[in-house]
Amino acid sequence: MLQSMRDNLKGTAAIILAAFFGFIMVIGGIDFFTGASGGAADAVAEVNGEKITNLDLQRAIQNRRNMIMSQYGENVPADLISDQQLREPVLRQLVSSAVLRQAAQSSGMVMSTTTVNKAITDIPAFQVNGNFDPQLYRDALRRMGYNTANFPQVIESDLALQQYADSVTGSAFTTEVDAKQIVAASMEERDFDYVVMPVQSLLAGIEVSDGEVEQYYQENQSQYQRPEQVAVEYIELTPSIFAANIDITDEDIRAQYDQEIASFSAKHRRRAAHILLEDASQDKIAEIQGKLNAGEDFAQLAKTYSEDIGSRDEGGDLGFTTGDVFPKDFEEALASLEVGQVSSPVTTESGTHFIKLLEIEESEPPTFSERRGAIESQLRSVAAEQEFVDALSRLADLAYNAEELSGPAEELGVPLQTSDLFSRTSGTGVLAESQVVDAAFSPEVKEDGNTSDVLNLNNEHSLVLRVTESQAAGTYPLEEVREQIVERLKRDKASAQLVQQAQALKEKLTAGEDFAELARDQGLTFETSDKTRRGGFGERGEINNKAFSLPAPSGGATRLVVFATDNGDQVILKLRNVRSGSLSQQNKEQRQALMQQLASVTGGAELAAVQRYLSDQAKVELFTNGE
Repeated sequence: MLQSMRDNLKGTAAIILAAFFGFIMVIGGIDFFTGASGGAADAVAEVNGEKITNLDLQRAIQNRRNMIMSQYGENVPADLISDQQLREPVLRQLVSSAVLRQAAQSSGMVMSTTTVNKAITDIPAFQVNGNFDPQLYRDALRRMGYNTANFPQVIESDLALQQYADSVTGSAFTTEVDAKQIVAASMEERDFDYVVMPVQSLLAGIEVSDGEVEQYYQENQSQYQRPEQVAVEYIELTPSIFAANIDITDEDIRAQYDQEIASFSAKHRRRAAHILLEDASQDKIAEIQGKLNAGEDFAQLAKTYSEDIGSRDEGGDLGFTTGDVFPKDFEEALASLEVGQVSSPVTTESGTHFIKLLEIEESEPPTFSERRGAIESQLRSVAAEQEFVDALSRLADLAYNAEELSGPAEELGVPLQTSDLFSRTSGTGVLAESQVVDAAFSPEVKEDGNTSDVLNLNNEHSLVLRVTESQAAGTYPLEEVREQIVERLKRDKASAQLVQQAQALKEKLTAGEDFAELARDQGLTFETSDKTRRGGFGERGEINNKAFSLPAPSGGATRLVVFATDNGDQVILKLRNVRSGSLSQQNKEQRQALMQQLASVTGGAELAAVQRYLSDQAKVELFTNGE
């Protein structure tokens, strides 16, 4: 099922889906899937008697995956978006969502049809040039497995949950005392001067003897510990490995096409329109029925009465169905109609429908040229899949007790791959897969020299491996870390020289000499930093952090300090002045925005506390056989 979902989430559909999910997360703040699927048989959890199905979980996982990929791009590490990695946190979120939604229902929070419709029309994924597009809406829902009859229920549930969350966060507030304290620290400004004495300029003139390197290595071996490592050779099987070498002839394609045409059965597609009344009274139903009986235009009545915002402006037009798009009762009523005929009222879980059959369309068989590319790809995939299955069935026997995997690889017609040494955490690509790592470092493979079992990473990806080299955990040999030690000792010596120079400069500053003139005389760059706020990156961030760690000077004095940065540079810094941030110096709009932000933070913390309490009180059962 998950692979099918992945296959369908490509191109435009994926863009629409990602945009839609992004909106839901904005208006709801919490995944909306729980309870929305209605289908999915296996339950992965139960919250106060309400089931969270495997379909709910897989939809939510795909949502989280799309959001991560939209944030980090296609180069996001595979293990970060794997089902295994996402399953637990996503399931926890679904449980939390369920308890909040149940609390909202218990509190009697409901959404009006008008509110739900506005939320739907405001979703950017359903808009063209900022305006709601009914056809785009219907197409997007079909791609996501929804229809205009059941999707509003999903939105209504999410909005009710958001209303409950707002009732908690909306009551939060912050005091002016809190705001003053936060502003005093966060908007504090400091004035200081500094020079940087770079260690790099001294490195070329520093000499390090072999004896010094040896002594440092012996005294600091704990810094040079090497983890257990192995190198492997492995055979990797996927259908794509075989597909490249498969030739599909024109005769094969033509034969498959002829077979398709011979078995082609024209399908009836029915185009439906409806008038939907969600909570209609019998008087309202009778009123519409009377107007239909009187021959009034169906499309105009739909525009006037229908509560389906996705179709009413189109005269109720829902597009085509092959019999599996709408609820069962709806489809049965539609199938019983003649073209132009309108049904009597039909009740589904979405409400009451008047259904009109607009037209019936029979599909025509595709031409050979239309099907050629798809048939060729299909035949190649089928052949590659068969070769993959055959190779997989032989792999275990061929690799069992093989002293080398070159023979089995040649027998199967696939490449033998090798790796450099890697540790349990430094493998890349397939060598980072937990199954592969566990097998490579298992005693029977690493120590006994056996070939691993066939590792089935997924339905279309298998692998077998042998360890060709292993290194026990220990200390790196001196020769492998010599350059690191030489670099370290050079920097230490250079820093020691710089410390002496920096202290000499500090003494002159303490004696009252001018900072800028001293810096110029020694060829250093004098930097002045006024009205400086906290933060920063790199070496400048280190300098700022040091400036803000010093006690504020008093009585017109200054604070003078010498310190080393992470790369060994020496910095002489003179702190001249400190000004606390002041709430009163902010204008009215800034103060209001600040108070709102602080209240929002407080509200978020209170909502999290409510969510934890409800979860603690809820009866939650997790099932391990849900997938």
